[in-house]
Amino acid sequence: MAASIVVKIAAPVEYQGLDLALTSQRRTAAEDGHFHIVARKLAALFWSDLPEVPALERAYGERATEIATDLDINPKGRKTDGLFQDLIGVDGTTVWAAATSGKGGIAVLLLACMLARIFPGLEAVSI
Repeated sequence: MAASIVVKIAAPVEYQGLDLALTSQRRTAAEDGHFHIVARKLAALFWSDLPEVPALERAYGERATEIATDLDINPKGRKTDGLFQDLIGVDGTTVWAAATSGKGGIAVLLLACMLARIFPGLEAVSI
């Protein structure tokens, strides 16, 4: 299997803060793991075929960050949570991976979300 090179791109300003709301495990997966690699590849494949939607991407980033940074909605895991400490809270891994994947990352993520809602569960998972 060929090694993949991970290219990190600064997330748009609307998404700043989302990274700090993620657990370190989720942030690492989004920035250095398979989530990031897949997001970069999908963005590279499809960005030129998708319409530019800067207002939608901006609004999505602002709202996702607002939700993720609200401690009433997104509590932080504590030591008393034991093995589940890194699993508590909003899982914004795919959003952060898309936001740090460059041009088209968020547009592809939003398209994938819309497609997944169209199909029944088992078919949506395969998408």
